[in-house]
Amino acid sequence: MQTAIITAPQAFLYENILTGRGHTYGVSISDELLSGWLVMIQQKQAQYLKVTTHYGYSGWLDSSHLRCISPQECELWNGGSVHSSAVISRKTIDILREPRVQSEIVSTLCMGSKVLLLDDSRDGWQKVKTADGLCGYLPAVSLKGTLEIPQTDSSLRCEILRYAKTYLGVPYRWGGKTHIGIDCSGLTFMSYYMCGILIYRDAAIVTGYPVQEIPISRIQPADLLYFPGHIALYLGNNRYIHSTGNLKSFGCVVNSLNPQDPDYRKDLAENLTAAGSIFPNYGGI
Repeated sequence: MQTAIITAPQAFLYENILTGRGHTYGVSISDELLSGWLVMIQQKQAQYLKVTTHYGYSGWLDSSHLRCISPQECELWNGGSVHSSAVISRKTIDILREPRVQSEIVSTLCMGSKVLLLDDSRDGWQKVKTADGLCGYLPAVSLKGTLEIPQTDSSLRCEILRYAKTYLGVPYRWGGKTHIGIDCSGLTFMSYYMCGILIYRDAAIVTGYPVQEIPISRIQPADLLYFPGHIALYLGNNRYIHSTGNLKSFGCVVNSLNPQDPDYRKDLAENLTAAGSIFPNYGGI
C-alpha cells in the first residue's frame, strides 16, 4: 500500500461512495482529517481513494486532498529526524509569507495539523512548510513537538482537559475534529491526540487501543464516559465536557451527572454504560 499525506487544511472521510449521472460523491461523513496527517491508500474508485488513517480509521477520501509520499518524506512527517515536524497547538493559526503580522496569509491551519520545521527562526517566528508545499512563518509559541507528552499522570490529566476546554462553545459537526465544528468522539480523540496519545475515534472501548474499562465508581478527571452512541470527558465533581447534537445546546458544553444541578442531562446520566481510562492505576490528580 502507498503512503499519502493530507494536503488540504481539512478533508472529510466518507463511509461510502455512490456514482450517479456520471458523478461520484461521498456518502455519510465518518471523520475529518487534517493537513499533514498520513494515510495508507487501499484502493481507488473514480476520484475517491479508500484509505486507512494513522490511527486505524478507514473510509473514502477525495484524491484532490492528498498526495503520495516517499518513505523518506514519511519519516520526516513522523518526526523521525530530531525536530523535523511539529503540531499546531492553537485553535487556528495563519501561516504568513514573511515574519511579521502584516504579511500576506498563505494558509490557515487548525489545531492538530502538522508542519515541517525549516531552518529559519527569528524573533519568535518559525519558518515552516505545509503538506501542500507552502512555506511561511508562524509564531513559534503556536507549535508543539510531536513527542511532547506530560511526564506524570497528574499533569497529563490536566493537559488533556486543558485541550478539551478550548472547544467549549464550538458547534456540533458530525465527524468534525476542529474548532469550526466537532463531534463527541472528535472532542475526546483530539484532547488525547494533542497530548501524544491515540485513542479510538468512536464512542466505544476497542481492543488494541490504550483505553481500558474501569468501574464507573473509580472515574477521575480526564477519564472517559460512555453512553449509547456517545462519549464524554469527565471533569470531576459529577461534571463532564462533551460535544452534543442535542438542539437545546448543539455543541461543546459542560453537563452534570447530579440531578440537583441545573445542567443535569437525565437522558445521559440514566444511560451511562461504562467508564474508560488510559491510566493503569486510575490515579487521581
